[in-house]
Amino acid sequence: MSRLCRSKPYCLNSFKRAYSVLRGGNGTINDVPYESSIHKTKKSSTPNAKLPSEADVVVIGAGSIGCSTAYHLSKLYGSKVVLLEKDKITSGTTWHTAGILWSYRPSETETLMHLQTRELISEILPKETGEDAGWLKTGTLSTAKTSDGLSDMMQSATLAKTCGVEIYQLKQHEILDIHPLLNVDDVYGAVYSPGDGTMDPATYCMAYLKVAQKHGAKVFENCNVIDITTAENDLGMRKVTSVVTDQGAIKTNIVVNCTGAWAPYIGQMVGVRIPQLTFKHAYVVTEGIPGIRNTPMVRDQATVYIKPQGDALLFGGYETSPHLVENLPKDFSFGLYDLDWEVFDEHITGAINRIPAIANVGIRSTVCGPESFTIDSKPNMGESVEVRGFFVGSAFNSAGMMTGGGAGRQLAHWVYHGRPEFDLINCDIRRYQTHFSNYNKWLWERCHEKFAKRFKLVYKHDQNLSGRNQRTGILHECHASRGALFGCRGGFERPAYYVKDGEGVPNSNLSVPEYDFYGSYGFEKHNSGYQNEVLKDCTYNFAEQSHHLIGQECLTCRTSAAVFDLSYMAKYYLTGPDAEKAIKRLLSRDMTKYPDGRFVYALMLNKAGGIESDVVCTRIRNNSGDPAYYITAASSGELYFQAHMQQVLQDESLKCSIENVTDDRAILSIQGPKSVNILQPLVSAISLKDLKYGDWKEAHVADKPLMVGRLSFVGELGFECHCDSKHAKAVYEAIMQDADKHGVRLAGYRALDSLSTEIGFHHWPDTICRGDNPVEARLTKLCDKTSLYIGSKAVQELESSPLNKKQACFTVDMNVPLYGHEAVWRNDEIVGYLSTADYAYALGCNIGFGYVKSPSITDKFILSGNYEIERMGIRYPATVHISSPFDPGFKRMMGRYSDDDQNKFLSKL
Repeated sequence: MSRLCRSKPYCLNSFKRAYSVLRGGNGTINDVPYESSIHKTKKSSTPNAKLPSEADVVVIGAGSIGCSTAYHLSKLYGSKVVLLEKDKITSGTTWHTAGILWSYRPSETETLMHLQTRELISEILPKETGEDAGWLKTGTLSTAKTSDGLSDMMQSATLAKTCGVEIYQLKQHEILDIHPLLNVDDVYGAVYSPGDGTMDPATYCMAYLKVAQKHGAKVFENCNVIDITTAENDLGMRKVTSVVTDQGAIKTNIVVNCTGAWAPYIGQMVGVRIPQLTFKHAYVVTEGIPGIRNTPMVRDQATVYIKPQGDALLFGGYETSPHLVENLPKDFSFGLYDLDWEVFDEHITGAINRIPAIANVGIRSTVCGPESFTIDSKPNMGESVEVRGFFVGSAFNSAGMMTGGGAGRQLAHWVYHGRPEFDLINCDIRRYQTHFSNYNKWLWERCHEKFAKRFKLVYKHDQNLSGRNQRTGILHECHASRGALFGCRGGFERPAYYVKDGEGVPNSNLSVPEYDFYGSYGFEKHNSGYQNEVLKDCTYNFAEQSHHLIGQECLTCRTSAAVFDLSYMAKYYLTGPDAEKAIKRLLSRDMTKYPDGRFVYALMLNKAGGIESDVVCTRIRNNSGDPAYYITAASSGELYFQAHMQQVLQDESLKCSIENVTDDRAILSIQGPKSVNILQPLVSAISLKDLKYGDWKEAHVADKPLMVGRLSFVGELGFECHCDSKHAKAVYEAIMQDADKHGVRLAGYRALDSLSTEIGFHHWPDTICRGDNPVEARLTKLCDKTSLYIGSKAVQELESSPLNKKQACFTVDMNVPLYGHEAVWRNDEIVGYLSTADYAYALGCNIGFGYVKSPSITDKFILSGNYEIERMGIRYPATVHISSPFDPGFKRMMGRYSDDDQNKFLSKL
């Protein structure tokens, strides 16, 4: 057997020859990582000879996600659950998984699902089956080469602590005590999570099915789904009616598509587009390495993952030039591809650098198989918008094994209760936007970038370079000419902030270039002005230029006025004969008792009282004079909100419709003490000073019709102009014509985020989401004392019951920024984390909001503690408040300004 050389620092040809000799000299990849257990899957696991004629739920796909989902559903539905697999259990992508379980991820929801998986495989399944479920506890060392790299790790580790993950920060000299074979010469620091481990996929999945079948679930292998039928009711709603297979049809109203890389094929059967792509992902298994047994796994930042496998090592990674699988065969089972050594070369370099002993051994096997990925590295989960009863659990971004236990549990809860146990909006298939100029280009570019950057540093204010300029507003060029640095949120290009030089001259050379695939596939790597500007924001400290520019925008808004283009906000019309009945059910405030022309802030809740959205709504009249409703909401949930409202209308057979007019309507917001001076000359027919907060009037600006409303999302005297998008440019130019005379400036979403956080306004889905209720969020003032709206009964019960968490505000005087997800310590005990945080320029400190958790929590408990905020492993003293200390009485929104405050803010400018 050939050995790996260590010259420069290894010999790739030696590595290839070693593999070729092992495989008989032809290089064909047909070995598997778990030979002893994979053969178990080729034996039929079901005694059921005939498909049932009907079922409550049909799960398609018997990989990690499908088996977990069927297991959890069987405990809820019993014998009315059917699991279908076109070939054998785990035959899709599960069988060739690396079998790694890391306890934490960058988000709370994914971390919780991983912990649920760990509990299932290490504790619950062994107790239920009386057998080992394929778990081996090893721990993981995550190594960083730079200060920023360690900060990135500690950012996730700090959040993980709030979820109960055991985790430790290590210094360089401590690493070798845990893993003596590591090269630590280039390691800046490390994080150790001892609760991590490895998983055997076949043993794990079989354990699920053994228990599921005990509960009556029926499992069918070699059963190919060829169609899913739907029916449409009088309201135009499509629902699942049956699953058609090559062995017969099953009548059902609920299907869960857990087919992984093949999920889009199943989606096509019902006309549901599932945004994901499939890439080839590879790893290799070495020969035996002395001393490697009982060592932890290694996650080497920006390079490779390394897993002990008996006396050998398994390693792989995520490259910048992965192979896209354009047409994955539908009958692809237990299959692999030839490994591209030129592509895999960078992982060999990384593995040998971290564990030099790898260079001295040959290899036993290689694996290169298909894995599905999404545009944001989050899975596709939940019920589709287009077809009721069609659920998805797919595209887990090569983490289906480690997420599968928790994901299956959440999908089962979703099916049975109508919602998951905790908020999963970051994984919900309804999180995607739908308005793209070129969907395929967007999907391909975004999936590639997320794959290529999977192990790279993640900075808070970095920008995606892929899938850009797919959705631009009517004022895009106007903003670009004034120096806008665009960020992409929800697929919508919007100004983050405006770049000016020391003389105040805007930088108009910041256009977003075409995606260069980071120089892969023969593309020339860009060096654009946009990328160079974005790189200035890639820091864990305050970025000097943007921090100053955003501060100027914020303080100008507080002292003079700022103009925000909010046209990206989600906007809807609710119309139809039952519009008034519908709005009473949808919103927590009875809109029918307010006059036309009154903007009302309200919540949309689910039956459990969870906050599905916060919206601004006003009653208008349609062409026939009948009441209709105009609703605006956060852009981050545009499709999600629409789906929620549509489902309520469908479930309650209400004769009305939701029309999404986001692209048809524009919003320009003028905020600040001089907003009246700017807008009043343009709308001379009405008196802005006489407008009460929340009122709107029809008016004209530059001879264009619009609605002028007195509203603010930043805590200032301000107004919004809503108009047809085709009139937006004329209205914008009229507003900006005398802007300089009044010291007004344009402001982007970074300033909007800062200002709204400073005043204490909510950000869905951060400070409020469907996992929070109005009592916890201190929003009961937005809930009428009636039983008219969905969730009203739950709110009433919550108001009279002890709470386990309640929202609080924290200010922190420190010289580094807070981003959100920092741990909250009270009296030396973690009690939660910050849902959102920003720098408050008027207050001159960091400010954040989070939920303090404790049994039967009260405000007295919250205010009595000594608090610290942990950021990236370092704890800073914090002051707790019930609400924001900035203008708690909202006097500024009423136009009442203090000269002392204004002079203080002016001095900061």
